[in-house]
Order: sequence, then structure tokens, then C-alpha cells
Amino acid sequence: MSAVFGWWTHRGGLDRTGPAAVAAMAESSRRGGPHRSWTSEHAVLAAGGEPAQENGPLESRATGNPVVAVVDGYIHGSRNPARTLLDGYLAENEAAAERWEGAFAFAVWDGRTGELVLGRDRLGIKPLSFVRHDDGVVFASEAGALAAHPGVPVELDGAGLSALLTQLRRPGHGTLRGMREVPPGTTVRFSAAGERRRRYWSLEAFAHTESREETIGRVRKVLDEVVHDDLGDADPAVLLSGGLDSSVLTGLVAEAVGRPPRTFTVSFGGTASAVPDLPYAEEVVRFWRCDHERVTIEPDLLSQPGTLTDSLLAKDWPTPFGDKNITPYLFSGHVGRRTPIALSGEGADAMFGGLGPGAGEKQVLTTFPWIARARAMGMPHGLGTGLLQAEVLHDIGIAAYVDNLFAEALEEVPQVPGEDPVDRLGRQTDYLTATRLLEQTVLHSERMSAAAGLQLRFPFADHRLFTLLYNVPARWKSFDGREKSLLRALGAPLVPPSVLSRRKVPYPITYDRGYKQALVERLRMLLDDPSAPVRTLLDREQAQRYVTTPRLLDRGGWLGRADVEMVLQLDAWLRHLRVRLAL
Repeated sequence: MSAVFGWWTHRGGLDRTGPAAVAAMAESSRRGGPHRSWTSEHAVLAAGGEPAQENGPLESRATGNPVVAVVDGYIHGSRNPARTLLDGYLAENEAAAERWEGAFAFAVWDGRTGELVLGRDRLGIKPLSFVRHDDGVVFASEAGALAAHPGVPVELDGAGLSALLTQLRRPGHGTLRGMREVPPGTTVRFSAAGERRRRYWSLEAFAHTESREETIGRVRKVLDEVVHDDLGDADPAVLLSGGLDSSVLTGLVAEAVGRPPRTFTVSFGGTASAVPDLPYAEEVVRFWRCDHERVTIEPDLLSQPGTLTDSLLAKDWPTPFGDKNITPYLFSGHVGRRTPIALSGEGADAMFGGLGPGAGEKQVLTTFPWIARARAMGMPHGLGTGLLQAEVLHDIGIAAYVDNLFAEALEEVPQVPGEDPVDRLGRQTDYLTATRLLEQTVLHSERMSAAAGLQLRFPFADHRLFTLLYNVPARWKSFDGREKSLLRALGAPLVPPSVLSRRKVPYPITYDRGYKQALVERLRMLLDDPSAPVRTLLDREQAQRYVTTPRLLDRGGWLGRADVEMVLQLDAWLRHLRVRLAL
């Protein structure tokens, strides 16, 4: 899929040094094919991926001086996002971003003013990072690509390590020292005088005046609009897990186009455990008579070194999820060879009440809900930190890091004065989920699929739907005593009855013995390697217990595996990017 890269300086001289540096960034990218670049004395802009003309670089000299645009992603109603972006910018400057719907990240070099403009879609589905220098800015779709620039220091400090270990980042901040991100719904204009940010979208709170029945009807109307926009003129295809979200989405797509969509479901072969979603997915396929394909992932693929490395780099930073990274990466690669675009049900939990407290549960949030759940399971800092030295975690201030981020996030929450306590709690939960947890859900899926050659679109993660549902009373989201009541109500005609009544299960993971044996062997090799960069962080005595007692991997079902996966991925990431620890 596409990606963008570039380097801008107000001092000049990039026509000599810029192309090679940006080429190194593009070559390190996991998101694009051969790159195309545009070079001047002050700027180099590049785009990777196919088809070439859709992403740029696209130049206009209508005003005498060049204005050049590159874009990653899609804009609804446009077959050429770079042209749409460039024409809009020439007419309205960065204010044009307010007119665009879709998922996109872009850069514009404005030769009229000598300035660089970066921007990102409302929910930040497409990534865009940058590093500031004294005389300019380097930017890229990936942290790994930025790290390949010769002028970017590749250092990890305590805040960055805390961000990696907790899977929580302050909006606008990256993980490596000095690295920043364009915040969602924001444009940033860089000039010799500094930078100027413009927030063009954020969640807003207002009183909800419609009845529950009217609300269900309006949610359905908005979903129909979003599905229509996301489909565009693409052949309809859906990633169908068999859960409520993807099943309802399949029905919405079928009704939108007047015919069954193509559907794809993942399963495991060999000795791996069965995927509990599959029978429900097959019911949906029969219900709509979908053109369906079951994609079988053989467990031995999950342990191959190349697959492990590719999936890690696709994500762009280490996680404790292991095969929950690898499986969607392999799955997306298979689907991408069948269709270039597919719709995903990811994101429905965020605003339909799939993760928050039920109606009547009056409580006060003391931390992020997912961190609270991890603490309840004996993991005070979140998943995957069990093999790190307690002294290291204390010294980097990981507990204070989480507490500070939570306090900042809670302070941001838009509220309506005088709200019922349950509705106020619901808003807080929804806001935290939408602004801090999408990193682990929608954004995770986008990055894995894009690196594998598939463009995923997320109708449930659309700003129109988020705005509507953010202002629906929390009690309505579980009015029938279950999570996601509104989605069940509007989805009743669209799915088999069994899907409406089924129990929610997490994304499938494999319990294949060979995969777990490979984890233990990789951990043993790491412990025997004095050059392993993660060794200074590791509680080696605790890690050795996993080598001698492999059943510890099954602690809590797969929580023990998360500890091992985090260490292995962190070590591989530090090696690949040649990161210097600056703790």
C-alpha cells in the first residue's frame, strides 16, 4: 500500500543531499513499493505504492511557484487523491482538509511561501510522523522509515519505553526521542518562523434529544452513508469473523449494493485450536449467500523468522500480542491477492459500548479501563511487562507515566453540564477508547493490512458515526442488558438470530504446540546472546523460568505468552532500528 516520505529545510541544499536520504527512508518502508520523488533546493517529497498517479508527487505551477502534494490513503469520491488534495489546497490552503472524508495522511510543499504542510484524517487512521531539525523537518509514514534518515537520532528514553510497554502514547508524540506525530484531525504548517497547528476536528459533546427508536434509525442512516462512501466503486468485500460487528457489516454491505459481498474468514490448520467464530461466520455466509473464502493459516508459518520480522516491522513498534500480529498480517496478504480493498468491522466497540460499563454501574474511573482490567489480572502496568526488571520499570517511572496520561486524557473529555453520572461515565469511557485505544485496534489492523498489500476501510470508525454515538446516553448502549444494544437492534434484520445472541470472543490466537516451542527456543537464544539489546532491561532469572518451565506460557490462557512476546519483539525492534537506549 502507499506511504509518504520527505525532507524540508528553509535553508536549502536538498537538491544535493535530499534524494539519497529520502530514498533510504523509502527503501526501509514496509508500506509501499518503489517510490517516486520530487526534488527542489528546499524540499524532497516522495510516495511509495501503486498505482503511481494516485499518491503523487503531483506538482502544480499554476501560480508560478511549484506546489507539490503527496498522499497516503483515500478520499471519498476521488479516484485520484493526490489531485483532489492538490486542487483543494490551491483553493483553500490547509482548510480544505475539512472538506475531505476518508482516511489519509498528506504533505504539501508550498513553493509560494516556502512552507511545508502536513495533515492527517480525523481519527488518525493513516499514520504520519516527523522529526524537527533546527532548519527543517523530516517526515514519514513510519517510525522505522524516519529512523533510516541519517540526521534522525535513534534513541529510546524512559517515556518512550513506557509508551511501548503500556501501548499508550501521548497524542502527537512518537516512541523514539524527538519523534512526533501529526495529531488526528490536525494540520501542521512549518516555516522558518516555527510551526503552526490547526485542529480541524475533534469530538464534541451536546445534549441528545431523540428517542431511542429515533436514534436507532439515525444510526442506521449514518451507517448506510458511511458504507456507501467506503465502498465507492470498489467490488464489495468484507473481513467476516462471525462476530456481531463484521456480521452486521456484511448485511449492511449486501443491502447497500443489492448483492452479497465477497467475504473472507481466517482459520488455523494443523494442531491449532479451532476458531470459535467460524460456525457463526458460516451462518452469515448462508444467510446472504456470500461468495466466501476461508483462509487457513498453517501454524508453522507463525514461527518462521521472516514472518516474525515482517509482521513486527509492519506494526512499526513492538507489542505483546505475537501471533495476534502475525495472523492478521498473513490473512491480509492472502486477501490482498484477491481484492485491493476490503471493509472491516473493527472499531465498533469504541462507541457502541462494547468495552465500557453497563447501565447502572455507577463508578469513577481511576485509570484507563483496559489498564484496570490488566491490573485486576495481576499486571500492574498492562500486558507484557512481566519479564522486565522491577527496578527498570520503577526508574523509568512507568506508573507515573500512565497516571499522568490518564489525568490528561480525562481533562480533555467533552461533557454536557449536569449529566447523569452513568452517562458522564459513559462519555469518559468512550472518549478514552476513541482517543487512546484505537492504537491497539483500528490503527493496528490498518498498519498490518497496509504492509501486507490490502487497503482496509473501517465504516464503524468514521467521524460521523463517532460524533453521533458519543452523544447517545450510555444507558441506551446496553438497554437490553448486553453490550452494544443499539448495534444489535439495528442489525437484527441483517444477521442470523444466533449471531445476535452469541457471546463475544477475542480475536483468534493459536495454541499450537510448535509455536509455543518456538517462543521458548527464541527466548533461550536471547538469554544466551550477550549482544541482545534488551538484556539490560530483562529480569533474566524470571525469563529463565519460562525456558525451563514452558507451561508458564499458558498462565492466564495466553498472558504468559504476552510477557515473552513483548521481550522478543522489543529486542528485535531495538536491533533492526539500531536504537540506542537513553534511559
